[in-house]
Amino acid sequence: FGKTPYPVKLIRNNEELHPKDDSYYFTDEIGNNAVTFLDEQNKENKPFFLYLAFTAPHWPLQAKPVDIAKYRGKFDEGWDILREKRIAKLKANGILPSDQTVSPRDPEVPEWSKLTYDEKQFWKAKMEVYAAMVDNMDQNVGKVLEKLKALKKDKNTLIIFISDNGAQGGFNTYNPLGRGLVRNDGPVGTSGSFDYQEQNWAYLSNTPLQQYKNNMHEGGFSSPFIAWFPSKIKAGRIDKGTGHIIDLAPTFYELAGIEYPQEYNGVKSNPLAGKSLLPVLFDNVSEVNRGAPLFWERAGNRAVRDGKWKLVSTYPSYEWELYNIETDRGETTNVAQQNPGIVNKLSASYFDWADKTGVVEYSKFKLKTEVMPGGAALKK
Repeated sequence: FGKTPYPVKLIRNNEELHPKDDSYYFTDEIGNNAVTFLDEQNKENKPFFLYLAFTAPHWPLQAKPVDIAKYRGKFDEGWDILREKRIAKLKANGILPSDQTVSPRDPEVPEWSKLTYDEKQFWKAKMEVYAAMVDNMDQNVGKVLEKLKALKKDKNTLIIFISDNGAQGGFNTYNPLGRGLVRNDGPVGTSGSFDYQEQNWAYLSNTPLQQYKNNMHEGGFSSPFIAWFPSKIKAGRIDKGTGHIIDLAPTFYELAGIEYPQEYNGVKSNPLAGKSLLPVLFDNVSEVNRGAPLFWERAGNRAVRDGKWKLVSTYPSYEWELYNIETDRGETTNVAQQNPGIVNKLSASYFDWADKTGVVEYSKFKLKTEVMPGGAALKK
């Protein structure tokens, strides 16, 4: 990166766009297009579905100076002190129960107090830009909400805000894993910046959870889920139940009062895997009764969730770990040896699911050299 053309293409209605350099900010463009869609759709007098996928705050670290300025000095205390403050705030807000565990300190992350002055300046600049990217995304979510209010559709629209995964681990600066280094053409935050958050700040972002994107521990895939529907959802509620992205489609179909097609264009459809979340959203039920475990697999990393139990393994090891998420969401105490029956049951259900869904054994892939830094390997 930096020695090749900018690796992003802008396409609208299958037409490739070629805006001038530094003539736009991508997050603003995504938000503006969403607002335009709402205006155009309003003329049709029909229900609508809008999938609005911001890329921020993904790589690369780029933000507008006016947004970066808001966060100057906000991260001067460093990731260690700020993590403790976040844990305290999560408990005060009821998001983290006082009796829940917190993941241990990541040994790969250096102590902030031992960094040099210049290192601290370098690192805090990264997080100031990252925060500015989140801020700008929030501004654009606000644009969409304001447009819905202007169209008088805000009271009759379900809005769901989610993230796709935990913060990204791995290193560019220290690079102990030997991955390809990011090359910058300008300072962090500018259009020549192709840097990213790195594991040091991802450790703070994932507070209080274990591990990073790509890994199947809670810090890898556990993500926020915020639902807003003023006429149906009671404001200010926090539910501790488990949901999955596969639950969204069944939720939308039920809300719209329509059936998922068994056949489409002559092709038989697979049944939807998830369960509707409407009982949780509208009826104050604490969690969905799905009657079966949830499963994950990515790049050889695997997990199963069934009630309070979570089974997880990290590639290339196939050693299962077992955690009681009800009391140990920080995944600090592996109780697999004490519960062999549960491990056997959940692992058997995983392999049955993997066989039915066509999961390919990861070691069979001929892997290419990794271009972007990814999640760090789990330290035992």
